[in-house]
Amino acid sequence: MKHLLSLLLIFTLSLAFGQAESETEPKDKRYGKNEIKFNAGTALFELLELSYERVLNNDMGVGLSASYGSDENLYYRGSVLPYFRFYPSEKQVASGFFLEANTGVIFSENEDFFFLDNNGTVVEENESFVSFGFGVAVGGKFVSKTGLFGELFGGLGREFLDESFIEIYPRVGLNFGYRF
Repeated sequence: MKHLLSLLLIFTLSLAFGQAESETEPKDKRYGKNEIKFNAGTALFELLELSYERVLNNDMGVGLSASYGSDENLYYRGSVLPYFRFYPSEKQVASGFFLEANTGVIFSENEDFFFLDNNGTVVEENESFVSFGFGVAVGGKFVSKTGLFGELFGGLGREFLDESFIEIYPRVGLNFGYRF
C-alpha cells in the first residue's frame, strides 16, 4: 500500500511540474485568430492601406481592408474592402497559398473641370463618386512562430458604377503584420 501511495504521489507531482513548465514556454503565435497588417506595397504609391483579418479555422478567414489615397493626381481616393480567404493547405493554419474573393466600396474623384456660370465667372468643380464592385485575388502568406508574417498577393476587381472613371480596381500588396 505504501508503494502504491508513493507512486501515486510521484505521478501527481510530475504532472504538476510538467504543467508548470509548459506554461512558461513561449506560445506559438502561428495559431492565433486575429491579424493586423500594413500594406507596404501600396504605400510606395501614396496609398495607405491597413487590414484586419479574423481566422475562422485552419483554411478560412474573413477580413476588412481600408485604404486612403493622398496623391491628388490619382482618381482613386480609397476603398473599403471586406474579403473572404480560402487557404487550401492542410499542413498550415491559415497560411501558405490562398484564394480571395472581395467586395469593394470604392471612392474616386474625377478631374477638376472648369466652366462659366451665368455671370461669366470661371467655376472649378470636382466630381466625387462612391461605387461598388466585386473582385478576386491570389497570394501567399508566410507566418513565423512569433506571429510576425508577410504576404504577397495580386488581383483585380470590377466596379459597377457607370459614371466613375474607374472600371477596374487593383487588389495588390506586400503586407507585413502580426498574428495574435
